[in-house]
This record gives sequence, C-alpha cells and structure tokens, in this order.
Amino acid sequence: MTSQGEERAPTRGAEPADPATQRSAGPAFAVRLLAWFERHRRDLPWRRTSDPWAIWVSEVMLQQTRVEAVRASYERFLARFPRPADFAAADDDELLRAWRGLGYYRRARLLREGARAVVGQHDGIVPDDFEALGDLPGIGLYTRGAIASIAFGQTEPAIDGNVERVVARHRGIRAVVKTAAAQRLIRATVEDWLDPDRPGDFNQALMELGAMVCTPKSPRCQACPVGADCVAGPDGTAASLPRRKPPRPMVEVQARVILATDRRGALGARVPPDEPNAGQVELPGAGILVSVDAADLPAVLWQRYRARLEIGPELGSIRHAITHHRITLSAHAACVGRRGRLEWWPIDDDTPWTTPARKMFRKTTSSGA
Repeated sequence: MTSQGEERAPTRGAEPADPATQRSAGPAFAVRLLAWFERHRRDLPWRRTSDPWAIWVSEVMLQQTRVEAVRASYERFLARFPRPADFAAADDDELLRAWRGLGYYRRARLLREGARAVVGQHDGIVPDDFEALGDLPGIGLYTRGAIASIAFGQTEPAIDGNVERVVARHRGIRAVVKTAAAQRLIRATVEDWLDPDRPGDFNQALMELGAMVCTPKSPRCQACPVGADCVAGPDGTAASLPRRKPPRPMVEVQARVILATDRRGALGARVPPDEPNAGQVELPGAGILVSVDAADLPAVLWQRYRARLEIGPELGSIRHAITHHRITLSAHAACVGRRGRLEWWPIDDDTPWTTPARKMFRKTTSSGA
C-alpha cells in the first residue's frame, strides 16, 4: 500500500509499540472479532461449504481479484468441475474458458496441476494433512492455512494482505511488512489470537475486517471491533501502515496489432508459452509488452508468423495493464497476402481470445469498424 500522510520514524526492527502504552484490550481479541463477524459477515457462496476443493478454488480465484468478480465465476466453475478429477481432465481451452474474466491464468494452470496431483497421489481426495496440502502444486502457506482451517478445522493461520494490514496497524509494526522479521511477528501475533475452537471462522473474520473496515485507504477505525487496544488508530498512523517497499515504476508500452476479419472471424495466433496470456489467442503483433511503430509491423508479422500483410489505417486503440506495464494497444486494418502461421478464429465466447483482443473487438465494433 502506498503510504499516505506523514510517516513516523520506524521503531527498531519489527517490534510493536510498548504494550504498556496501549489501552485495555477488554475481552480477548478473538471474542470481539468473532462477535463482530457474526453480525457483519457477507453472505458469500464459498462461506456456505466446508468442501476443501470448493474452498481451494475460491482462495485461488480471490487472489488479486475483486470479490464481486469472483462470485459468478466461482459458481460456474464448480458446476463444471465439482471435483478435482473433473478439472484435472480439462484441456487448455476448457481451462481458459472456465477462468475467463479472472485474469492471471497461471493461477488456473497451477490449480489444475494441483488437481492432477490430488488425483494421482491421493485418489482424488484433497488431503487433510497439513504437510501433504503444502506439497500440492500451487498451494502456498496462505492457501494451505485457509484450506486447513476452514475445511478441516485445524488451528492454522491464513495470512493474506488484509491480515498483514490489520496486524501491522493493530500492533504498530513499522518495519517494512514483507521483511522476514515483520512476517515472523505477524504470524506469531495471529497464532496468539487464533481461536482453537473456530479457526476457520477466525481466519475469515480477520480477512473480512481488513476488507471491510481496516481498508487500505480511509480505514473506518470508529467501526473497528478490536480498536480499543489498536496502536495505529488512536495515534493516527493507520493510513501509513503497513509500510511497503516502493512500487516498481510503470512502463509505458505502445503495442500494435492487425485486425483482419471476414466471415470466418479474425486472424489470430496462440500466445507463446513464455509470454503473458500464454495459450490464449491474440491479435497478431509483436506481443502485448512490445512497443512497435506502425511502419515496422509488416516486418514483425513476417518474422513472428511468416505472414505477409499490407498494413492499413488505425481502427482504434484501447488501454490495458499487466503488472507494472501500462499498455496502449492500437489495431490496424490489414490486407492478407500470405497467412503464414496465422489462423482464422471465430469471434465468440468459446474462442479463448485474450482480454486485450476482446476489448479491441468491443472498441472497433462500437466505433463502426
């Protein structure tokens, strides 16, 4: 999170403020938090199940994706792939269709690898052993803690960005949050707070607090159920915590593609494995992260696809972002001489077009192209 306002000088290491300066905590942290959660929890579909596969799917989908964007995708996905074995058998295009709209497709591929490991090593049943969960592809410490606590009732913390933020503010941790010292302190704090009788509810409540009250910007400290002994709220430093490393500078990209259509659809090509959106179908160009001049497109298309095309006027442009790249993507009309490795692909929901390609279709259609 980008710090806002004046930042106070960091204390030594990752130590919290002196507990003697804090106000009385009142009831135990977990008691206050869980009482609040019972009253204010959102009704989310993944909170209505203890099925470890369904919880695993939800946790992967929710990484770097808004809750509202996940709701429909989650239910549609589980209707199509209700068990790990169903997803393990999915081909690449089925995977891409099932994950459309969520982005970060590498998550889906890792989830499929994990499902295949469950089938191959655990007879299709998600293991309840904490170490065995951690050995599955794509399951890191957070996801393992979420599945173990929510599905199996194990007393394991699940620490995501929301939880890091809550703990850093509540305990007044002013070390950079991703340092080893800060991570150890955050984990120890959550383990100390964790309710052994309701670990899954506790972990979800702590994440809910970060999502709904202890938000990255403009935290609602007056509505916090555990604010009585919070360090950052009373001393006015909540908006500046947690401290993070400066973000990578944004890179501006001027990418260009050709948009050639006929009754068969549009010319496209599979994205190579080592590029963003690997395996999807893209509009032909130098690649989504490569700046190129319009005059250089013919040579690029020949080198990349062995295609000869006569480049026409610009049809429209869209904006897109990938990690730290801000992309302006412009599409040019083209007359096809030799298609080379390019193919005609239908412009429909079943074809795994990239998100930039779909944006371009909408843009050029709405502008009359």
